[in-house]
Amino acid sequence: MKNNVNREVEKEAIFGIIPILQNEKLYGFLDAFLILSGYCIATWSYTQGSYLATLVGFKQLLIGAFLGAILMLAIYQLPVILSVRYGIDIWIWLRSVFGKRGVKVMTVVIIIINFPWYAVCAELFSSSMTNLAALFGIVFPDSLHAFLGILCVLIGTFIAYKGIGAITWTTRVLVPLLLSLGVMVVIVGFTSVPFDVIWNYKPENTGYSNNTIPYIISIEANFAFVITLIGGMSGVPRLTKKENSGFWAGVLGQGLSGSLFVVMGAVMAIAMQYVTGKMVDDPTVMLATLTVPAFALASLLLLLVAFANIGTQAVGSYLYGVMLKSSFKKMDYRVLIMILALYVSILCVWGKIVEFFGSFLTVSACIYAPVAALLFVDFFFVRKQKISLRSAFGMPGYNAYDYTRGINWIGFLCVAAGIFMSLLIYNPITAEVHNIFLFYFTPTGFSFLGTGILYYGLSRIPFIRRYLLRDRKELTV
Repeated sequence: MKNNVNREVEKEAIFGIIPILQNEKLYGFLDAFLILSGYCIATWSYTQGSYLATLVGFKQLLIGAFLGAILMLAIYQLPVILSVRYGIDIWIWLRSVFGKRGVKVMTVVIIIINFPWYAVCAELFSSSMTNLAALFGIVFPDSLHAFLGILCVLIGTFIAYKGIGAITWTTRVLVPLLLSLGVMVVIVGFTSVPFDVIWNYKPENTGYSNNTIPYIISIEANFAFVITLIGGMSGVPRLTKKENSGFWAGVLGQGLSGSLFVVMGAVMAIAMQYVTGKMVDDPTVMLATLTVPAFALASLLLLLVAFANIGTQAVGSYLYGVMLKSSFKKMDYRVLIMILALYVSILCVWGKIVEFFGSFLTVSACIYAPVAALLFVDFFFVRKQKISLRSAFGMPGYNAYDYTRGINWIGFLCVAAGIFMSLLIYNPITAEVHNIFLFYFTPTGFSFLGTGILYYGLSRIPFIRRYLLRDRKELTV
């Protein structure tokens, strides 16, 4: 039995390396939509919502959360059609952008800056469990906080160990329940305080004298929130049967479901501020305060807090395990997800990730925006949707993506330039705006546009174009 499970997990993980044939595809639109919804509707969305509520009024937040997220997703997720078409992870395609060795470096960088999301997930799980216990009069010692966070990580990792089948069935049950429960959160928020309190809400003090700046920061936060999904954005679409299903499952699963939970977090935070004078991003505390403890225990303990965070940890571990497997094909998938679990557990012990949430969000986008731009421009305008799979998979005699000792320095130069563009206009640590005109594009938006234009411009220079497009003679598809 154990050997069968191991073989099945390895088979699922190998999908990140060997192209999936059309008759091996698993998903239609609905399953892909549910899994990707489950990927992004953990209670970290409430943290994002409460953060946005410190920057803008509710109406601005509502528009920015949905339109900002869907706009960015609709643009940068277009290359997932390559994952459906070729049955490969985007990290296979990115070998053409960064080189066969360079993509390993970039994979590790992305893991380091993005996987802390799952520490946010674990932190909120731990906080919710502590608050729920307090409703029974049980006081957990502070030393137990990190342990509960690690428990969330371990259970999610165990589900990921079981493979995509376990995740599929988990999300089929989980996501509809979570979406229904999320609607309850909104109803409780709006009925517990006067409607106008939420609808006409505006933050008392954003810390900026210019009201335009916090609004742009809120749009930046929405851009950054969804663009951090690029690391695993094709893990599920590559398993879908149709290109449009893979694309729209990502855009709507993450843009609608994820944004809905962000808005729910804002409603909850605003209502709690009105009632208690303090914004709270823990849904357990919110429902216990605004309704009755029994309702909070019955619903959130079993569904929202536990399943949402554990389910998201499971999906994330699987997607990023496959992502690492694409770059380090000789390593065991199970070992890779254990390494990811160890990394998040260390962050849980540190315990500061939520405190630096806003800075963490924008810092991660500094890397993601240029990577997303390179993928987009390379796919549509440089290679024009054609890649040499023989070189991408390192078949003997095919080395178009070896570049300079395995590294495409043009790709890395563009990433460095994109990071510089972002930092040129905004410091995510101090929240200082350096260039107000360029800031209107948002740091993520400006970096995405600037990096894409730079990469395309460089690709038009003859000797660089020859360097980048050594794969043209190998094309068969």
